Amino acid sequence: MSVLLLAAVAIPGGLAAFLTFGRPRLGLAIGSVTAILAVAVAATIGAQDAVPLAGTVVSGSDGLRTVALTWAAVIALLGLADVLVGSGGATLGPSLMGLGTGVLALSVADAGIGFALLTAGGLAAAVGPLAWLPGAGSDVALVGLRLLRPLVLAGLLGLAAVAWGASAVGPFVAADPFAGVDPALETALGLGLLVVVTAVIVRMGAIPAHVWASRLAEAVPVAAVPATLGWGAAGFALVALGWVEVTIAPAAAPLFAEHGLIAVVAAASVLLGGLAAMLHDDLEHVLGYSIVQDAGIALLAFGVIRPDVAQAGRDWLIGMVAVKSGLAAWVLVTRATFRVRRLSELRGWARSSPLLALTFVVVALGAVGLPGMATFAARSLLTEAAVASPFDLFVLAAAFAPLVYLGRILVVGLDRMSDAVRGSEGTRPRLRGFRPAGWTAGSAPAVAMAVPTAFQAAIRANRFALAAGSALLVAVIGLGVATAGLGGAAVEQPLGGELGVTERSSPIDGGL
Repeated sequence: MSVLLLAAVAIPGGLAAFLTFGRPRLGLAIGSVTAILAVAVAATIGAQDAVPLAGTVVSGSDGLRTVALTWAAVIALLGLADVLVGSGGATLGPSLMGLGTGVLALSVADAGIGFALLTAGGLAAAVGPLAWLPGAGSDVALVGLRLLRPLVLAGLLGLAAVAWGASAVGPFVAADPFAGVDPALETALGLGLLVVVTAVIVRMGAIPAHVWASRLAEAVPVAAVPATLGWGAAGFALVALGWVEVTIAPAAAPLFAEHGLIAVVAAASVLLGGLAAMLHDDLEHVLGYSIVQDAGIALLAFGVIRPDVAQAGRDWLIGMVAVKSGLAAWVLVTRATFRVRRLSELRGWARSSPLLALTFVVVALGAVGLPGMATFAARSLLTEAAVASPFDLFVLAAAFAPLVYLGRILVVGLDRMSDAVRGSEGTRPRLRGFRPAGWTAGSAPAVAMAVPTAFQAAIRANRFALAAGSALLVAVIGLGVATAGLGGAAVEQPLGGELGVTERSSPIDGGL
């Protein structure tokens, strides 16, 4: 019931926060309460949750609790930072809708329902921020339409693959695990794999679909990037990965050409995404192309159909989306604090703000990784399993591009302060507000009236410091998830039905 309760809290609450955004205080109040409730409910998800619903099963797991709790906490902290820096919190409501639909999608045993829910959640998370873009209504609508079409395309491709898988020529019906694979079926299996991987490429913004993802990252507020290109895209890839395990893997077809093509596209995303992040000067492009590189590594999980590779793909997806949420929080607060977006204008940012410097170090540690971390091991396994030797060494080396583009940002931060950085308010704590000279019975009413005003003044004076603290918490959460991974073993359960196959409890734990 916890999964359904989370959806029942996050979706209506997020919608109400979005619809009342014209009244900022009411919208923020609804969004904040909903985010806090979502975190509390997400913490109660467990393996005991299993509820039949609309012909499928909504089930929880330890891995799903990790994803839901991290997702909800990131939304709450990003929403807080967004409000503190004066962006207005327009992303909070849509992000909550994406959370509710995304967690529900990851809990169902039907991939078609999962793809449909994730597509709806992705559209909700993107439409909200796009609706508040400045400019003429017709221009904004045209931009929004162009940016939303890939989301719809990815969903349709995923649904097409699911429909094919359950059809008379699909592997559920035609595959015989005790006999050789028919050549015609092998061709169909290859096409089905390529269709679902194409859907993942489009949804995650990997090369060659990186252009729309880059434009979306530029168009929406920074706080909306984790919801649109991070968590929703990772959930889509998780559902696709579980579908491949249930449909393609039992047929035992070699699919050498298809796996080779997937490895080439993944390697291109890793190489070119990392290179673009190194070359670009503005923070949003660095963030966007770093996500493109992460997507390329995740695609390698589809290059080899093995349980250990699939689990590595899950650890990588969840770990990296959590880490890049921390990077997005750092970009949000850094841009607002110094009021510049280009790295050339941010010289000395780390010297001006030690709190942002600490946040960035935590993000960099999670992005690069250390031996013993789940994402570090997953990256090595994915490249070794999916890319032929010796090319796997080149791809693995390119995957460490965060050492370069994040190192460049840190070096700039330790340089002499630029005029923009020196003239900024900064994130150091400031003491502001009411300071009573004395306390008497007669002064009590005046003090009681002054305390709320003093409290508000203190928040305004320290808004950048508080926002930096929120960004630090997001970075710490990301580092923790990247270190531990999902850590869940696959738990299978027969669902019965006409197909007569064994499906798994959720995409998080290794299947549908």
